[in-house]
Amino acid sequence: MFKQIILATLFTSMLDASPERGEVIYKQLCFTCHGPEFEGGIGPALNDSYWQHGSTPEAILDTIKNGVPGTDMIGYKDVYPAEDITALRDFLLLQQGGFRDVVRSYYRNNFFVGQRLSPKLFNSTESSAQTPIKENALWVDREHGGGVRMQSTLYIQEAGDYQFRLNSHGRTAVHLDGEEVYYFDPASPKDKNISKTLKLKPGTYSVDLLHTGENRHGWRVSGSLVNPKGASFRIHGSSLAGSLPKEIHAGATAKVIRKWIRDMAPRTLLCLLPNKVIVAFNPETGQVTQAWHSAYVNQTPSLPDRSAAPSEIKGTAIASPAGNLAEPTKFKFISYQTQGDKALINGSVDGQLRTLTIAPEGTQSFSITTK
Repeated sequence: MFKQIILATLFTSMLDASPERGEVIYKQLCFTCHGPEFEGGIGPALNDSYWQHGSTPEAILDTIKNGVPGTDMIGYKDVYPAEDITALRDFLLLQQGGFRDVVRSYYRNNFFVGQRLSPKLFNSTESSAQTPIKENALWVDREHGGGVRMQSTLYIQEAGDYQFRLNSHGRTAVHLDGEEVYYFDPASPKDKNISKTLKLKPGTYSVDLLHTGENRHGWRVSGSLVNPKGASFRIHGSSLAGSLPKEIHAGATAKVIRKWIRDMAPRTLLCLLPNKVIVAFNPETGQVTQAWHSAYVNQTPSLPDRSAAPSEIKGTAIASPAGNLAEPTKFKFISYQTQGDKALINGSVDGQLRTLTIAPEGTQSFSITTK
């Protein structure tokens, strides 16, 4: 119900404002920085899933009104009247293509057995969890063997014939604005499965994708909504709730994490200390390999250029960090743990148990002790 209220509010906003007026303003002013096709230039692109300053209707409106300090984006609240700024915001919203605002819900498995999947069926039971999806993923946990529901908004810019082409392990149904447009059940006769050709006009549509299947480790549902003329939108969509890069910062206590960092061993342990020092420990060799101060881990550097880049460490390198667990003849990593502001790494050195303790020291350094 909450999602429907939000969508209704967005529809009302679009109807009350004048996107046509927003288009005039964009072509007079905004295109010089954001590109005539919204592809970006001096400023960021405005038609993709990466929104640096938030992409809710409220956030876009705030950015246009107040600008972005430290950039060429000034605030226009004293340049244009409120109705013009709203019109520009709504024009930008209309440029979003594909699936947005995706919310994923999990359900119990046995409830759906023997019943045709429909929104009414899913509405008749409570989900065990709901997650707004911000990183374009329809991933289902290994241990979850039940039903999954993906509710989203579909933005169409060009009129034409569209069709869902999906791959799934199990039963999958898609309802567009409440109408069943796709159904696949591998156990059903072929004439019971449907995949309608959709004649869509520019605008927004509500999409309900429903799926049940066996326990698997991997994607349960993948595929696209395609148009013979070339338009294709992957069903996992993106979120107008914003897709800011995820960052991992140390808190009041130490953290130990593993992330894929370019040019570092895959199993490297990153010890994040409360003084914002990060220490990299290679459990294969028993050695501290690198360290940084004023640092954090950026988990999604791939977002700005839509690449598959690994996570990266942002910070200032500490020259020649010292502190190996040992120079062993034979080292075997056992475990790690945290204790207050310290990270503890346990290992076997030539058959004897040893513990390396990494602790913060001052604001830009760390100390290491072994026992």
